[in-house]
Parts: sequence; C-alpha cells; structure tokens
Amino acid sequence: MSQPEISLILPSIRTERLEKLYESLLTSTKRSFELIICGPNPLPDVLKDLKHVKYVKDYGSPVRASNIAASLCEGKVYTWLADDCLFFENSLDQCMDEFYDMGPAKNNVLVAKYYEGQEGSNERQTLQPDAYFKLCNTPAGSPHVPEEWWLFNIAFMYADFFNSLGGWDCSYEGTWASHADMAIRAQYIGAKVEMAQIPLFTCDHMPGGTGDHMPIFECQHQHDEPLLQKRFRDPHWIMNVQPKIRLDNWKKAPAVWKRRF
Repeated sequence: MSQPEISLILPSIRTERLEKLYESLLTSTKRSFELIICGPNPLPDVLKDLKHVKYVKDYGSPVRASNIAASLCEGKVYTWLADDCLFFENSLDQCMDEFYDMGPAKNNVLVAKYYEGQEGSNERQTLQPDAYFKLCNTPAGSPHVPEEWWLFNIAFMYADFFNSLGGWDCSYEGTWASHADMAIRAQYIGAKVEMAQIPLFTCDHMPGGTGDHMPIFECQHQHDEPLLQKRFRDPHWIMNVQPKIRLDNWKKAPAVWKRRF
C-alpha cells in the first residue's frame, strides 16, 4: 500500500461501535487513510482483513494505547478520535482542506470541533462556542498559560511535528489530560493553531462514572488533573517541563491498566 495521506489514531475498548464508526469515516473522506486501533478487545470481523486498518492488542491506559498506535502511523498528516464518535459526511475532507489552507509551515495545527453528549440530549444537539476549546476554560487552565492557547482534544498536524513532540505523555492515563499537555508543549514551541470552521463528528458520552466510563472518570479526577495542574500552575513550568519527549515513552507506562483490568 502506498503512503496514506491521513493516519487516524484510535485507542478503543468499545469494539462493538467500530463498524458504524468505520462506515461513517468512509462517508467523510475520499482521501487515502489508515485507521490504527489499539486496545484489549479484538476487532469486529468486518474490519479484520482491511489493509488500511491496523490493530494492536494492548491492556494499557488509553494514553499508552494512543502512543502505541501513533508509533505505527505512516501517513503524512495525523489526527485522532474516540471510539464513540461518528463522522459527518465530507467532514474529514473539509477539515483537511482547512488544514492545508493554513499554508506549508510544518508546525501548523488545526483543532477540530465536535458535538458531545448522550444520544438525544440537548447537549449533543449544541455545538459549543470556540471558547469551549480553549485551555483557559478547562481544568488545564493556568495563570501561567496564555489564554489564547487551544486544547488539542481533536487536532490535525503533520507527522514530523507530531513525532518531534513525542506524541502524548504516558505519565497521564486518560486522553483528555494528555491532549492538554501536548497542546501546551506544542504552542510553547511555536505551533500555529487555528480552529476548524465545521464540526468533524459527534460523540456519545457517559456522564460521571456510569457505564464503562468509571476508569476514565477516576483517573481524570484522582490522577491526571492533579498532575496537569501541578505542572502548569507552577510559575516556573517553562523551566521544568520538557516540550519534546520520546514517542516510545509508552514503554514506561504499566502494560496492564489496573483501573480497568
């Protein structure tokens, strides 16, 4: 297979959702892509023999799974998603067009909008304003981090820039905090960031510790947010945080995530 244009990184436990996710992905782009999935559960049969779908079995945290998947990417542009999302028609192509329109700079980043909420809820029908995607309006906010900096929950960036950052820091367990950490590191070294004009997909959401969300809920409040705030609410964080880390830092994370297994 020739080099794909887009690599999509997906840490996953909800493999029962992947067939519909993949079907929606096909409607969202005409570009060449690869989907790299890492998680503990086997793929549905319909995805097992597809050459542009890669799968790695791992019982580690979602952040560890994300970096393992990233280590297998071969695309020119990287982005990432969640296993409870469904793409809108043509949305991936439109986001890629916007990303390319930013110009040729290798440190360009496009942040994508998305809907999130329980199916049928008013929350899921409402697209949050741009301010919702700013670091300052999240638990990652700090008086020592510029208010205009963006959160990278979903983002597009060139492979070289992603790899130079070392992907996500696997000292976090859940993806939200690791995305915030990456966003701070990237913007500190000069990433040029813009917000997409259209939403990329819609996501389901299990509130609090309901359903299979409890390990994520626990790690975010008990471990990840305190670690994130300890680092970036320190007025001297610029001297203490390494902007670029090793992509294989996932090897230092536990091979089995005990909050779930």
